[in-house]
Amino acid sequence: SKMTSRTIPPRRAHTTMATRALASLAPAPRSRALTSARGRAAPASRRPLVTPRASAGDAPVSESTQASETPPAPSSSVVVFGANGKTGRRCVARAAAAGARVVACTRAGDFSSTGLENARLVEARAGDVSKATDADLRKILRGCDAAIFAASASPSGGTPQEVDKAGLVKVAAACVAEKVKRLVIVSSGSVSKPLSPVYVFLNFFGGVMRAKIEGEDAIRAMYVARENCDYVVIRPGGLTEDPARGASSVELNQGDEKSGRISREDVASLCVAVAMAAGTDVARNATFECYWTDTANDLSDVGFANALNAFSPSSANDGSGSVRPTGREQRGETWADLLDGLEPDRPGVAQQGWGPSL
Repeated sequence: SKMTSRTIPPRRAHTTMATRALASLAPAPRSRALTSARGRAAPASRRPLVTPRASAGDAPVSESTQASETPPAPSSSVVVFGANGKTGRRCVARAAAAGARVVACTRAGDFSSTGLENARLVEARAGDVSKATDADLRKILRGCDAAIFAASASPSGGTPQEVDKAGLVKVAAACVAEKVKRLVIVSSGSVSKPLSPVYVFLNFFGGVMRAKIEGEDAIRAMYVARENCDYVVIRPGGLTEDPARGASSVELNQGDEKSGRISREDVASLCVAVAMAAGTDVARNATFECYWTDTANDLSDVGFANALNAFSPSSANDGSGSVRPTGREQRGETWADLLDGLEPDRPGVAQQGWGPSL
């Protein structure tokens, strides 16, 4: 069952053609009510949410789950920045498999869709976030429903300040100007905690963690009081090349206090599920961490645990073991369950923590 300690906010009316088309794809209510960590019953109804279809590496799914993963209306469209990256390419694949029209943005405009399901829905475009002009980005984003920012610094693609901060801010400004309903940002766990081992280690690579959190906070300030546009920040734990495990193996959290490991496949599925919910209240203006439940650790220990594959058994994550629960854990059998009830960020409030940073 899903764990949450929050009351799910009331849903807004969905008025666009895309959201009306998605309404029929909502997962069926469970036979028993979900209960929160504090014992409150959660509503049985669900917001419209399209779940990415499983890849060959996913665990088998039931007929009822498959029914909830029917591709959305063809009018759904997603732009993926950093489409040639390890996570970005998986986002393109999952979005196309879900039936969305996808614009795969890469630095040079080269993207091979060979072998992808629904490859005909994928269009390659040049979109180097470190060099593209505001006009270039607006043209790329014009008419799309959601954008996924999976770009990050690389030796040939720009510094962390050029990509993870300035590039993200440029894309966000273009999204706002073109009234893109949702911007999904792939960030990093531990990014708001400069004294954590993961932050200290990763930030040696050109100050990438500082650039990421500064980029996040710039977006939070930019999206204050915007009615028709929102953002979602996803902070994965240590990324692996393992096959997808699916939603039931993933835990979400908020507050950047716990992390673990998670496959790029599952992160891509989560990104696409959130992007497909553009125009709804699902995860609206929320920031959350994601990791496999059985790899969860306190942030002070997670870096060493990831390096040594020294994870706590899943039973330790219910408060009975050494991993301290935050009270904000969320679990579910589907992506819809997992995402329900996330708290939005405090409008415009920065999350960069105190501590020395490069």
